[in-house]
Amino acid sequence: MVNALVVCRAGVGSSMLLQTKIQQICAKRGYRINVEHGKLEDLIGYDGDVIITMSDLAPEIEGKFPNVISIFDITNDEEIGQKMGEFTVAHDHIPSAADDKKSVDVFLGIMKEQVAAFMDTIDYDSITAAKRLIQESEANGGRLHVTGIGKPGHVSGYAASLFSSTGTPTYELHGTECVHGSAGQVKPGDVVIAISNSGNTTELKATVSCLKGNGVKIISLTGNPDSWLAKEGDVTLIAGVKEEGDPMNKPPRASIIVEILMLQSLSILLQEDFGLNPQQYVKWHPGGSLGASIREGK
Repeated sequence: MVNALVVCRAGVGSSMLLQTKIQQICAKRGYRINVEHGKLEDLIGYDGDVIITMSDLAPEIEGKFPNVISIFDITNDEEIGQKMGEFTVAHDHIPSAADDKKSVDVFLGIMKEQVAAFMDTIDYDSITAAKRLIQESEANGGRLHVTGIGKPGHVSGYAASLFSSTGTPTYELHGTECVHGSAGQVKPGDVVIAISNSGNTTELKATVSCLKGNGVKIISLTGNPDSWLAKEGDVTLIAGVKEEGDPMNKPPRASIIVEILMLQSLSILLQEDFGLNPQQYVKWHPGGSLGASIREGK
């Protein structure tokens, strides 16, 4: 993997534009390169593989850094592709075990920091309020559902299974199919946990609006306390992170972990109030080593 810094004399806006162009071209051609943008002062102490800039700035920095790629025309995809290809072929290397360990250690360090920060900001009263809302619904014949879009949609499936196996029958509700008929799964008085890190996902807005129109109570689980979803919830659980765990800070990793931790925390409260014991649990979970361990008294 080649690490590159894009810097332009015209400022950060131009650097971002060139960065995006390089990322698109390299992705299409399969070049392994991590491209970041910066300002002129970011050049001080830079120890990455290469600096990419426009031809007006290149002469000033070429003698100060070992590798500088000069781009004459930002609209010329062929020029950019050729220069990036030549450099990555010459400098890319297969990561060693030591490189991989370093990457994993950095990732796990970020996870540790983000989970610790999340734990410091937990609103325990909100978790209790969510528990009571679910219990009130159950007492009146209501049911619990969980929904989300994208990765949180996968989390919703796990959460529904966990809640169900520990004393709270729960149904996964497809995040986008809801507005195409699956809202028939719910009835007035039911509770739906809606998960979205941003809290502003367009598809989930439609789903939550549809559910509220069907008399459903919403427990919002989001990383953004100022979001649409946070404001729409009858109860709102905040589980947010600042870093996801990789240089892009986009693919959901840390945010998924804290969402799961929040849902697991809620499941613990529901399980304790239900009074779940091994004898009941094994009736619901007779399979696998887990079921066998209970039957064998382990």
